[in-house]
Amino acid sequence: MKSNRRILRAIGSVLWLCSLSAFGSVPRFAYVANDTDNSVSMYTVDAATGQLRHNGYVVAGTFPMSVTVDPSGRFAYVANYGSNNVSAYRVNPATGTLAAVTKPLPSPFAAGTHPFSVAVDPSGRFAYVVNAGSNDVSAYRIQSVTGALTAIAGSPFAAGSFPVSLRVDPTGKFAYVANAHSGNVSAYRIDTTTGALAAVAGSPFAAGLNPQSVTVDPSGRLAYAANASANNVSAYRIDATTGALAEIAGSPFPAGAIPSAVAVDPSGTFAYVANHASYDVSAYRVDAASGALTEITGSPFPAGATPSAVVVDPSGVFVYVANHGSQEVSAYRINPTTGTLLSLGTVRAQTGAISLAMTQGETPVSYTPRFVYVANAGSNDVSAYRIDATTGALTEVTGSPFATGAYPWSVAVDPSGKFAYVANFHSKSVSAYRIDATTGALTEITGSPFAVESYPGTLLIPGSSHPFRVMIEPSGRFLYVADGDTKHVFGYRINATTGALTQVSGSPFPAGFVTDPTWGTSILCARIDPTGQFLYLGGRLGFFGEITAHRIDAATGGLTRIGGSPYYTTRQAADLGFHPSGKFAYSSGVEGLRIDATFGALTYIAGSPLAAGSYVAVDPSGRFAYVPNSGNILAYRIDDATGAWTEISGSPFALGESPWIVGIDPSGRFAYALNHEVAYPYSSFNNISTYRIDATTGALSAVGTVATGTNPVSIAVTGAIQ
Repeated sequence: MKSNRRILRAIGSVLWLCSLSAFGSVPRFAYVANDTDNSVSMYTVDAATGQLRHNGYVVAGTFPMSVTVDPSGRFAYVANYGSNNVSAYRVNPATGTLAAVTKPLPSPFAAGTHPFSVAVDPSGRFAYVVNAGSNDVSAYRIQSVTGALTAIAGSPFAAGSFPVSLRVDPTGKFAYVANAHSGNVSAYRIDTTTGALAAVAGSPFAAGLNPQSVTVDPSGRLAYAANASANNVSAYRIDATTGALAEIAGSPFPAGAIPSAVAVDPSGTFAYVANHASYDVSAYRVDAASGALTEITGSPFPAGATPSAVVVDPSGVFVYVANHGSQEVSAYRINPTTGTLLSLGTVRAQTGAISLAMTQGETPVSYTPRFVYVANAGSNDVSAYRIDATTGALTEVTGSPFATGAYPWSVAVDPSGKFAYVANFHSKSVSAYRIDATTGALTEITGSPFAVESYPGTLLIPGSSHPFRVMIEPSGRFLYVADGDTKHVFGYRINATTGALTQVSGSPFPAGFVTDPTWGTSILCARIDPTGQFLYLGGRLGFFGEITAHRIDAATGGLTRIGGSPYYTTRQAADLGFHPSGKFAYSSGVEGLRIDATFGALTYIAGSPLAAGSYVAVDPSGRFAYVPNSGNILAYRIDDATGAWTEISGSPFALGESPWIVGIDPSGRFAYALNHEVAYPYSSFNNISTYRIDATTGALSAVGTVATGTNPVSIAVTGAIQ
């Protein structure tokens, strides 16, 4: 069965979003199951532009093959092929983040052998999982308050050979299962009271060779099955009374190479098929009367490597494709007249993106700026400010500044906005604070500060630690502290309730630099990429720079240096900025680097170096980059496909201060520049300037300046998802 799983994973079977309600709803959150690293990537969806924005990740079971959400968007379920169970999560309605179901029984819930696909009925009362190894369907009742699963009497229900995809029709009366090895589709009548399944008369119904995906159109009249080994799509008319399938005239319809998934838009006008081997998406117009498919002019449309899932968003405006081979999600805008697809670019997922699901709502997701925190190395404190969401202006929080350890050099806020952490260079510690959600004030938590020192069993010299950078990975479970002098990274697990830190196994982790006999090498920068997979450390090698790449273990938080690193740069790697898609990084210089989706390796972007400067800030849309340099800020437009830069009109912006580091708020409307005179001993400016970002051009306009503490060196800008 393991070989079968590998074969089917290579083909890329997947089920798209289980239920879409009223056409016209907007997309809010998206989830991608990653079968290689056992995770689920989370995203927010921009309902206007279609952009997917990283929102962290959660760890699932072994080889998660399918993810779905219930129609209300309250719960998400993941079928774990390798661990023979189903992970259940509660969806935070405001942020879209996932939390494992714990009551009355904890997730995961037992399934059959090798669960491959999961779906929820339109009422949100029942969940169904097809088990490829045991050739059956597990049926569950969903506990309406907690989302927990309870097996339905009579479950599991027999299916065909190696069932891999399941779809419930919009009425909730019928369920359909694609059986890969028996080349057919099983049809069931759902008992709307108990959720039990009963085979429809005449079931199973013939399909093509190796059907990998089955779906039902929004009207409930038509069904389609993607036949991977026949390179076509079978089309059926559904009998509204019995649920039986009758193949329509002209079926099957040609597709690309190894079609792995099929989806129909909410209007029922267009259908899209992900072709695993030809790396593209076939697009069809659906005949309103017969259900026949006619390929649209321009089809197929390019996708990433081995596309495995296709979803049309609830508004019918966008199409998303999960590309298993290139570890990314492709986004497209649908031409409402022709059905053609306009590429909107890609965003990275974790390793092995194989399934995609999306929630809907009446209100688009938006980001509201909240607070700014500044570490002041000279005055040993953190300044805190409230952001005016309309103007971007800053007002100091009551009680600010808040005391830290000696020489605080870095400040970071966890993704939930509950905790803040400060690396204290001279006192060899990390100060930890709870953030007041209303006021933004900081209260030091019990146990803080946490010592950053040598630990038994390490080769570090006691007392040698000088932590200078604190980082939190996107899931919010692990914190890392880079120590420049010992050339190590200390890893900690964050207590989700208290914010306290405990060291992860194996910490501290060596940077892995090449030792320079003349200059020596210390860690100059440390950053985590937007996917949360890779941690990068920058250093100096003579007059040049080097960057080592490390993979973050999603389960333990441990670090493993990636083979092939360090990567060498023509300038000292004093900092790294990331494109929000996770595709590009920008080091000091400014040198553009493409990130390998699988291994995290870095290669130069054509045209590097792209600018002059040491620190780079990229706005959340990924369209603009800002580089402080010589008393002004350079501004650039970013090419989403190549990562290259083009200076925008009006750049550089002469701002009358000495901007050193720029932070951009999560809404992308405001930029904040720390004005820091590099000359020793301290800054002669000691303030922070606010700028409004023109959403169309990327140009900056000044809003105002407020005082900070002495020698401001690090900034964290927070926001709330609504």
